[in-house]
This record gives sequence, C-alpha cells and structure tokens, in this order.
Amino acid sequence: MSGACASWLRTSYAADNDRLFLWIPVFIGAGIALYFGLGFEPPFWAVILPPPVAAGLAWRTRHRPFAGPVSMALLCVSIGLGAAVLRFHAVAAPVLERPMSGELVGVVLSVERTETGALSTVLEPVSFAELSSERLPAKVRLNVRLRDAILRPGAEVKLRARLMPPPEPVLPNGFDFARQAWFSSIGAVGFAYSTPEETAPPAGTGELLTMLRMKIGERMRSQIGGTSGAVAAALVTGERASIPDEISADLRAAGIYHVLSISGLHMVLFAGSLFWTVRTFLVLLPGLALRYPVKKWAAAVAILGATFYLLISGGAVATQRAWIMICLMFLAVLLDRPALSMRNVMLAATVILVWRPESLIGASFQMSFAAVIALIAFYESEPVRKWSSRPRATGFEALVSRGFGYILGIALTSIVAGTATGVIAAFHFNRIAIYGLAGNMAAMPLVGIVVMPMALLALLLMPFGLDGPALWLMGKGVDGMLAVAHEVAAWQGADRLVPAAPLSALVIAVFGALWLTLWRAHWRYAGLVPIAVGLGLWGSATQPDILIDRDAALFAIRTTDGNLALTATRPSYTAEQWLRYEGDTRTVREAARSEFIGCDGGGCVYREEGHPVVAFPSSL
Repeated sequence: MSGACASWLRTSYAADNDRLFLWIPVFIGAGIALYFGLGFEPPFWAVILPPPVAAGLAWRTRHRPFAGPVSMALLCVSIGLGAAVLRFHAVAAPVLERPMSGELVGVVLSVERTETGALSTVLEPVSFAELSSERLPAKVRLNVRLRDAILRPGAEVKLRARLMPPPEPVLPNGFDFARQAWFSSIGAVGFAYSTPEETAPPAGTGELLTMLRMKIGERMRSQIGGTSGAVAAALVTGERASIPDEISADLRAAGIYHVLSISGLHMVLFAGSLFWTVRTFLVLLPGLALRYPVKKWAAAVAILGATFYLLISGGAVATQRAWIMICLMFLAVLLDRPALSMRNVMLAATVILVWRPESLIGASFQMSFAAVIALIAFYESEPVRKWSSRPRATGFEALVSRGFGYILGIALTSIVAGTATGVIAAFHFNRIAIYGLAGNMAAMPLVGIVVMPMALLALLLMPFGLDGPALWLMGKGVDGMLAVAHEVAAWQGADRLVPAAPLSALVIAVFGALWLTLWRAHWRYAGLVPIAVGLGLWGSATQPDILIDRDAALFAIRTTDGNLALTATRPSYTAEQWLRYEGDTRTVREAARSEFIGCDGGGCVYREEGHPVVAFPSSL
C-alpha cells in the first residue's frame, strides 16, 4: 500500500514538475509571514547570510528531483524574510511619541473631500511645535473640518493642529493602523483647529498630476451629480471619501463593494477597452493589419493607457498590483506569449511581494490574487477546456449560445471569485454577503458594458469639453449599479456578521486552496483536506472575556449569556469593532449594560449574580 502511494506521489510530482515555478511567490510569502510573526526584530546578519547560503545549496542540488525544489523553497523563504526586513528599515521614519498641539507647517501631498465636506489630507511636515527636525514625522495625516479650508496639492501651508501617534489595534489581532502607517511613513495623525494658510504655491510635475486628478474628480462629480457622481469619480480617481456610508453599506451587503477599489477588474476593463478599440480601428484601415503587427501596437497603447489610469487613480497599492499584472499581460502579447496565464499571475505576485512585502498581510492583496488564481485554475480545468473547444453554432443558434454563454460566464466567474475571496473577506471584515452572486450577476454587466467603457471615453473627450454624453451614460450605469446594491441589501439576511477566526484557520485553508489551484495532476484534490480543516477551525478562536481600551475609558466583559456587556452608551469606533469581532449584530446602545457595569475615577465594578468584580486603574 505504501509503495503504491509513493509511486502515485512520484507520478503526480513528475506530471506537475513544470509548475514548480508557481510556488516561488508562495514561499517568498512564507518568509514575509515569518517576519511578521516574529515577536522581535531579527539581527541584520540573520537576513543577509541565509540567501547566499540557500542560493549555493539550491545550485548544488539543482539536478536532484526533490532536494533541488526544497533548496529553492528555502531560498525563497530567505528572500521573503530579507525583503520584509529591508522594507521595514527603508520606510523607517520618526513617530510621534505623545499627543501634541501646535503650529504645523508642511507641504500638501494629497487631499480628499469626505461626504461631510471635510478634507482628509496627508502633509509632509516642515516644522511642528517644538519638535526638532530629527523627531519630526516624515508624513502626517490630518482631518480638516473647517468649511472655508482650501488645500492645494504641492502647496506649503501653515495651520494649528492636534497630532497623536498612529492608533494601535482596538482588539487582539485586529487591524493595525500603526503598522499600516509605518509602511506609509506616516508618523502622526490628527486634526486641524485653524484655517490653513498657504505660504508657498504648488510646484513640480507630481503636484500637477495630483491637481489633474482632483480636477477630473470634480468634473465627474459636478456633471453626474449626487451620490452617483461621487461613485463615478471614485472609479476613476480612487477618491472614496465622499461616498456616503449608507451607500458603502449597501455595496458591501450586495457583495459588490470591490467595485470601488481600483484593482484588477478596473484595469482589465479600462486597458482592455482601449486595446480592443485601438485594434479594431487599426484593422479597419485597408491593408494595415496585413502588413504590420497591429495587435502589438494596440497592446503598447493599452500599457500606456493603464499607466495613465494608475497615475490619475492615486496609485494605491491595489492599483499598483493591478498595473503590474496588466502590463505583464500585454507584455506577453508583445512577446507572442499567452496573455493570461498562471505563470504571469505568479510572476506579478513575486514582483509585488519583493517590492512591497507588507502587501501580503493586507486583505486587498489576498483577495485580488485569490480571485485571479481561482479563475485561471477554473478555466484551465479539463471540463471547461472541453466545453470551450466544442463546435461553434451558426446563425440564430449562435446568437442564443453567445448570450447564454455570457450569462453563464458571469455566474461562474461570480461563484468562483466569490468563493475564493469569501473566506478571506470573512476573516478580515467579519462579514459575509449572502446574496453576493445575485448582486454581481446584476451589477457587473453594467460595470463592464456601460460604466468603465464610458469612463474611458469621457477621459478621452474631456480635454475637448465633449465628455458630457459619455458622463451622462456613465452616470446612468452607476445609477443602475446602486439600485441593484440597494435592492439586494434590503433582502433578509443579506449582510451577515461572523465571529473572528484564528489565524491558523486562514493559513491552513489558503494552503489547501493553493494546493488545489496551482497543481494540475490529480493529487491537487488533496488540497480539499486542509481547506476543510481550516473551515472547521473557524469557530475555535478563543474570545477574550474582558476588553479594555487603550485609554481605559471603555470597558467590556463577557456575561453568563456569552455576549459582551459594554460601558459605552454612545456609538464609538472601538465599541463597534468589539461587537463586530464577536459577530454580534447588536448596536452599542443595545450592548450597554450600565446596570451591571459602572466606572468612575476609582475604577470599574461589574456585578454578576450579586458578586462584584472590581478593576482598579493601577491594574489597567
């Protein structure tokens, strides 16, 4: 029996030997995960020494069927660990040690207007209060709520502000704002309490590009108007701050919130529309397509268009990933290679992980690549390939077949991508969109056929002032998408909260999913076992019985009914996150139990069945 099993493993390994390359980013990611999992900063020699040693070992064992891949895996792990450490030190910048107030002088790097009319801006400080230049943060994020405030990217401004260190997680294993800020070189956050005064005008091409982005967003919001204008601008410029919370909630409940994040979908639709438009135009020119490689010309134009889209969208990390993937795709066209393949996707993942190692632990990276890998694996599968190679119909039957194929394609794409990303979304956001399939099937045709093509057309016509009709059509498409989101979100149980899962559950399930999708031989189905184990571990997370916020101003305790009781009576971000972490659908007011919990200057007292439990400030 063991001999037959060993023979089967050797046969499967030999059949998939040409796909070992696909595991390179997986092991680089393992090295990055190792770094973030360490409870200490590794010494520099531990980062510099392993890669050359592992490289030498990989070279010596390169012809051995099993030792070679194992050595290469160790090399990739060491590269991932080294990349994470180097990135950590490359972005190192001073962090504010305590809350401070004073005069802030800085250069405006970016500006977004929120739905309340306030401004969210990132400044590069020149001076702040009594801080020395060595202790001055490289960047600060500010909220400017003053209605008469005007901020121009690239301008130097002077204002009075209250700055604080970037906040730490509000619950165990929660989202770490401080870590995100560190990798963005943001050393302080806060708000302005005086009107900004411009002390120097904008200068430089980077500022001109930011101004262009703002002008495009303002044009789209003013022409389309209302909420649809804000959503349309977000799809092009990446500015989501002006979208009302209730619209975001509807999009999440309908499973189509991913549309607002400029990523692979948008790049494919934008650059793909440009590619097919240019190629069709060139083919229509007599004799040109027969003498010149017009397909490659169109691919080159698409790369330029994708680069422009990246620049005006704000260049978020998710957009940068999508740009790398789309450029690799069209580069493959230029080199006469398959445009969309698992090899190209994993090459893009390798580039991104080495360039921005912190991307690995973000939901955006995980969901983007989970969806793309799952879709390629699905469409590479034997049944789908056989169905795709079936004899083509003609006439009216062909029209019906294409229509059915389009609907089926949207449904299958939504199911596969939704399944691949659903577990990751539930882990990070504690939410599941139950009717996400219905929402995507109804909304995605509007996005793909109307919204994004009209966005491209509007950008092409905007310099000539002829973008009105295109923006009108884009607005109608966005109206339809929002109507779908509102309808689906209203269905009973559309947005379901789930309790937090242990990290081990996600890691095991993701490993199983990678095993299932990256291999082609029958041993791939062994990946279903760790997927099942990971999902089975979902409810095994140990939930804390007592939660105290960092300022000891908010207190929660688990009561005998298993739910949290809060001292808060008014909604707050921390209290809402505590309840969401539990998968608790109650509001903060409903969870408040002031009759059992009381706090004053002397401490907090909790009474359960007549037995008081006292926590003194010194113990907090």
